[in-house]
Amino acid sequence: MFSPQKVEEVNREQLVFAVRPGQPLPWEPGHELASRSLKPGKAWRHVVYLGIYRLDEAFEILSRVFGPDPESYDERPAGESAIAAFIVGEDGRALLGSEVLSSCAWAAGQVLREKPAADWVAKFENASSNFGAAWREVVAGDLFARHDEGLPPQPRVLGSDDLAECLATAVAVTGAGHELSCAEIRISSQIVDRQTAKDAGGHDFLNSLIMSDLGLVAEQVAQGNAGPALREYLRPDTDIRISERIDVRERFADVLATTAPDNVAAGRWPNQPEHALTLNQQVAVSTALTMAGPGIMGVNGPPGTGKTTMLRDLIAGIVVERAQRLARISQPKRAFTHQKLRWKTGQFNRVVSVWQPELTGFEIVVASSNNGAVQNVTDEIPAANAIGRCWKEEAAALDYFSDIASALLAPQPERQRSPSPVVAAAGWAAVAARLGNKSNRNRFVKTFWYHTPDRRDDADSWFGMLSTLKRYEQSSPARSWKEAVEDFRTADARVETLRAARSAVYERVQRRAQLIQELKILSSAVSNAAEHIKVAYQRRDLALSVERERQDEANRIARARQAEDEEATRRRRDDAERLASARTAELERLRKGRWAGAQRAVRSAEAEVSRRRQLRATHQETRPGLWKRLGMFSPSVKRWARHDSWLEGEIHAAQHELTTAMAELDSAQRELDAVERDVDATRRELHEATQILNAGVPVPHIVHKPLLAAQRDRDQAELDLIAAVRHHAEAEAALHTEQQRLADLDEELARATVVLGKHCPDTDWWQDRQRRETAALWTDPEWNTARSELFLAALTLHKSFLHHAATEMRRNLHAAMDIISGSAPHDIPEEAALAAWQSFFFVVPVVSTTFASYARLFAHLGREALGWLLIDEAGQATPQNAVGALWRTKRVVAVGDPLQLEPVTTLPFRAEQAIRKECGADEQWSPSRTSVQRIADRLTVLGTWLPSDDGETWVGVPLTVHRRCDQPMFDIVNSIAYDGLMIHSTGHTAGEKFTATYPTLPESKWIDVVSENARNHWVPDEGRQLDRILRVLHDLDFDMSEVMVIAPFRDVARQLSGRTKRYPGLVAGTIHTAQGKQADIVVVVLGSDPARPGARRWAASKPNLLNVAVSRAKRRLYVIGDRNAWSSQRHFETLAARLPHTTPIDR
Repeated sequence: MFSPQKVEEVNREQLVFAVRPGQPLPWEPGHELASRSLKPGKAWRHVVYLGIYRLDEAFEILSRVFGPDPESYDERPAGESAIAAFIVGEDGRALLGSEVLSSCAWAAGQVLREKPAADWVAKFENASSNFGAAWREVVAGDLFARHDEGLPPQPRVLGSDDLAECLATAVAVTGAGHELSCAEIRISSQIVDRQTAKDAGGHDFLNSLIMSDLGLVAEQVAQGNAGPALREYLRPDTDIRISERIDVRERFADVLATTAPDNVAAGRWPNQPEHALTLNQQVAVSTALTMAGPGIMGVNGPPGTGKTTMLRDLIAGIVVERAQRLARISQPKRAFTHQKLRWKTGQFNRVVSVWQPELTGFEIVVASSNNGAVQNVTDEIPAANAIGRCWKEEAAALDYFSDIASALLAPQPERQRSPSPVVAAAGWAAVAARLGNKSNRNRFVKTFWYHTPDRRDDADSWFGMLSTLKRYEQSSPARSWKEAVEDFRTADARVETLRAARSAVYERVQRRAQLIQELKILSSAVSNAAEHIKVAYQRRDLALSVERERQDEANRIARARQAEDEEATRRRRDDAERLASARTAELERLRKGRWAGAQRAVRSAEAEVSRRRQLRATHQETRPGLWKRLGMFSPSVKRWARHDSWLEGEIHAAQHELTTAMAELDSAQRELDAVERDVDATRRELHEATQILNAGVPVPHIVHKPLLAAQRDRDQAELDLIAAVRHHAEAEAALHTEQQRLADLDEELARATVVLGKHCPDTDWWQDRQRRETAALWTDPEWNTARSELFLAALTLHKSFLHHAATEMRRNLHAAMDIISGSAPHDIPEEAALAAWQSFFFVVPVVSTTFASYARLFAHLGREALGWLLIDEAGQATPQNAVGALWRTKRVVAVGDPLQLEPVTTLPFRAEQAIRKECGADEQWSPSRTSVQRIADRLTVLGTWLPSDDGETWVGVPLTVHRRCDQPMFDIVNSIAYDGLMIHSTGHTAGEKFTATYPTLPESKWIDVVSENARNHWVPDEGRQLDRILRVLHDLDFDMSEVMVIAPFRDVARQLSGRTKRYPGLVAGTIHTAQGKQADIVVVVLGSDPARPGARRWAASKPNLLNVAVSRAKRRLYVIGDRNAWSSQRHFETLAARLPHTTPIDR
């Protein structure tokens, strides 16, 4: 809403006029245009701009409402816009439906009444409707009266008063009349084709051209209809897996795999065969072409690293892939389904044949926010100098509509802005179309489609595509479709044969890499095995030592026990000796004592028993006779009996005494026997102890558990040592075997290196960054030649298809021309529009457009309708600019550099933040803080890290080989912005030739101008030094188109622009206008008001501005400015250190 388009300044040469009181309007008879004659078929059309206001006025309103941004210096937008506009025909009548109200002017008035809100878009649409209604009342005149009278309705011829009334109407609707100085009316007159002169629709001269498309896409996304590329683009930072990123400056094996021969595109741009892509250019192309499905990737393209070269090879790869599919169809008409779609353009019926799906998805759109960038790409691709010298003849023989290509490259004669003549570039093939804005589209359609020579003998006797296809319909192709396909397949087979050979080498390289890893493992295994042997020896020796220690311990214990045993035996002997003596004495005592007494007692008892028995026997002899006994009661018998009984008792008593004595003797005998046994045992013990002592006490055998454990450890250590020695021998044998395999493989690769040269990854490739990154792998001249031939064969096959399917293609392309020119109805079926576009891309593979024109160009197309979107200078595009293009595309490659120019926004930062917060948008989508490039880079797996104010920034695949600037320019930018990322590969030839041609030109330097005299940022003393340089160059007859004079501030740039009139061809402007350009000599006029040091801080806050300025210079860089004041700023201290400096020269 706050991104208005600029209105051109008043300039009679450019046919832009201010409306003055009393002066005729451009459509009135008295105006100077009335006397100009136009070519047949041409007509005037006039854009009326109502209420011219300065853009910085709107900026000031926003700064006042939201507060100034203290970090902003010289950021106020330059230029003017208008609060409303409409178109007037050559008859002076307004074209109804052409009116446009400025959203910026309306919002500037609105913001003074209320804070920004999400419903502002709807409110603006209502305001636009109200303006349209009021405006129509002013311009309609007798429109309805004529209708009532049966006359064709027609607005009235407008005069100055009518324009003033239109202005008043616009001021009233916007409500910004008191804040914006919008009194001026300006008219831009244009020469257009008469048939489109009355076209009123599709014009918006004032507002952001992406606003309505963003609304459309937002609705689709809300309904879940986003598509993979856009969904990926919108992914939050928190959902990105940083761990999956692959740094191409560190992980060479991944780079090698990415650029494997199987991943190299079959097609190649027809550059010189020896001019291969650099390694990372090939990484970018291979990564893009091998994307698994729809998606987005970023390519980081520092200055001079070959972005366009990389894109050309990507385009060639895409075209060849389509040709490969085209070659599979048996008949050209089978490229289409049986479905035919129709619409009507005016009185003409359009019939569109629908393509087979497998032949679609190859459409390529190059888009950018920078109009110069897209023009550069699509002007370079078809230009004859875009192909190598060796391909000129083959390209001429192919003749892929080179006349059309040359005509499209010719400058527009009606509005050529350059003060010096522009030499038309010759084209080699119509492979790119610069479309975008209405003027480009109309010119393209006229040239590409409708052109016919005025006369047969006309030097410009070439035919546009319409006439060409009609002729094709009336003639038979020189070669049959089968023959054409066979020609292509032959070229394709040649590429694949060479691919297979390189794949075989690649497999060997991979095997070698595996062998290297295996050898590292084996070498480590040998070292480890040797270490294990050493450790095993140490452990064995330790085990033996421990065993000896434990044996010594056991011996000590045994000897101690021997001593103990000897002492015990000695004690045993002594004890036995003492016991034997004691027992012998006891035996003698017992024998002489108790035993002898017992014997005597027994003998005495025996004698007594015998005596008493004798006494009784004697008494028995006196026993009375029988008769006496019969008289037993006689006293004598009684006495005898009593005495006999007593004698018997005495015998019994004596026998008892004998028994007792015998028992005692028996007891004494037993005791004596026991003592004798003890004496014998004691004597034996004494004898044994004496013998042991006499023989010596033996060392006892002991079980010492620590010794047993030590012995087990020693046994295990010896087994481990044997195993370690065996393993070492096995490892050495395996290492030797693999080393031999590596040697054999190296011999094979050496032979391959002879053929492939620097394109084969030898040992140096892994070690030497310069060697590695300056040339892509596998793409040696032989294969490059075959791949370029295949690309040309693909174009030949496409051209042959046009001849064989001329009718279908003529009809489809005619429908496409309607769409491109804007004459097709808005409601045609999307499928029909898509088929028409697919037919156009079949013939012209690449279309370029700015993002501002993208939505209008592809308005009929929906989600993922197109195959490829190549975003150039993506670092300059706000994230919002690309959304509509992303939604309509399957695969996206964003090419740019976040360290060059960043997106330019017209909003103060605080106003932007307030609007963002009100709309609920995340900080990552702030247009002044990020870009399409940064969004794409964060999603790209292959890339690298670069330093930034926040620490490190991840960038997508980095193009690193710089081939533009001589020293010291290269070192300066490589140091301040890229942390040494780039590799200098400019070569010496061009620089040496330049020096030889202009020997008096000094080397690059800083001219130190110190002055307090300044007008804003313009320092006149610096201007005088610039003029001296320009005079010197002019006197040397130097080509001034190879001189660029730039400045960081617009105050200075305005002064520089004045020099272009004195020096035709000179390029002058701000640094912001210089990106995408280059020159042999660049003069940077720093300027800056001495009283405003904050402006220098702003210019030096990031490396971007200085990076762009310095990297424009190929051979010489001259810096003019206060060295002391600037060298204290970030990044400029490097510039001061690398550039020699001199004082001003006044002459």
